[in-house]
Amino acid sequence: MRHNQFKRFFATMLTLVMTSMLITPTLAFAKYEGKDNKTESKKSSPNTRAAVLASIRAQDGRTEFSAEELEQMRSALLELLESVQEFAALMPREARSRAGMKDFGEKMSKEQSDEVRTQIQNMSGQELTTLRKALNPTKMRTKIAASRATLNEYKNSVSKGASETSNRGTLPVINSYCGAPVSTEAIIAADAIFFVAEGVRDVAQNVCNQVAVVAGFGANTRLACNITDGIYLAAKAVYQGIHFCDDDYNASVGEASFERLEHIHADIEDVKANDNTNYTNIIGNATTNTSTITTAITTAQTAIIVAGDANSAAIINNDNTNKTTIVNNDNANRTTIVNNDNANTLALSDLILRSQIEADLATESNGVKVAWYMTPTANGGKLNLVQQIVTLTLANIRAAGGSIGNAQAFLDKANADKAAGNFKSAYDNYRKAYKAAAN
Repeated sequence: MRHNQFKRFFATMLTLVMTSMLITPTLAFAKYEGKDNKTESKKSSPNTRAAVLASIRAQDGRTEFSAEELEQMRSALLELLESVQEFAALMPREARSRAGMKDFGEKMSKEQSDEVRTQIQNMSGQELTTLRKALNPTKMRTKIAASRATLNEYKNSVSKGASETSNRGTLPVINSYCGAPVSTEAIIAADAIFFVAEGVRDVAQNVCNQVAVVAGFGANTRLACNITDGIYLAAKAVYQGIHFCDDDYNASVGEASFERLEHIHADIEDVKANDNTNYTNIIGNATTNTSTITTAITTAQTAIIVAGDANSAAIINNDNTNKTTIVNNDNANRTTIVNNDNANTLALSDLILRSQIEADLATESNGVKVAWYMTPTANGGKLNLVQQIVTLTLANIRAAGGSIGNAQAFLDKANADKAAGNFKSAYDNYRKAYKAAAN
């Protein structure tokens, strides 16, 4: 663990020294002496670099441009500079502080920024033309805008301050120098800015190492490329720092996971040792308790037998008394039970009859009718009960908030038929009213 921390600390210090050198204005604008050895990120695809380079190259083959087009080139360079500054402050301040990296990831100083900005703003038409012949400022600004939008989203998510749940408790913690992970989207966006800066530098170098003749006079265009070199070196410092933080955090997560596993293993061993001790104590305590319980059971058994003999006579006498009381009470209740049973029988019979009538009402109107149901009550039938059932059914459905459709119309017609002595038609309409309400 300490050995790993030492290696990571050494790597951090080395990165800080490299970053400080790369963003030094003297080196940032030094003359180009051939291509440098670019550090390839393990997350950066060569195809991505090539695609970015191809996309920002000028394809029109033109050599002359309007003042507006040259200003577009100047604006693209200024936006690239601003994007590098924004990505330089990508890591949260508290993360840099926890890692002991006070100056790591800070924006360029005001003097550095002003110097580069002034050089861009003072670029001559010849210098802008030199770059514009090889670069497409519109495509550059499109890619830069997309990356800056992603950066803003990442900054907003960081500013909300998601709680750190992986470092709570007494378990080993994630000990990252940078303090927090960098989102994949933010890394991709930072890579895109670096690839644009790298592509601008590479394209410009192919032009700047030649002597161009513009508008009838010759000049060495090396000065224009010093600016692209400076932006590239600053972008590379940010690029390396961001990828270092990402790799460092991932490595820290792996180390913390291993240490937590070791911590859990030690806890398990402690539990096993404690369990063995507890097992011995439990067996000894169980043996003692068994003897105590056996003695208590024997004593309680003797007491129960003695008490049982004493209570037996009392129970028999009380039982005889209760028997007489129960017989007398049973005789008194029998009459009540018989009367209640007769009443319940009548109620059950009425319930069965109502259920049968409702079942018949639910059949098709043209089905065979039960003559007893459509016969008037005065003649020994149940037509009055049918009318009562249908009327109550409609009222209950209404009270429950349900819809009865045209059931009321059928009920009114049925009542009219019944009053007129048209009993079969009345029963048919009672059926219709019941089904219309029940549907």
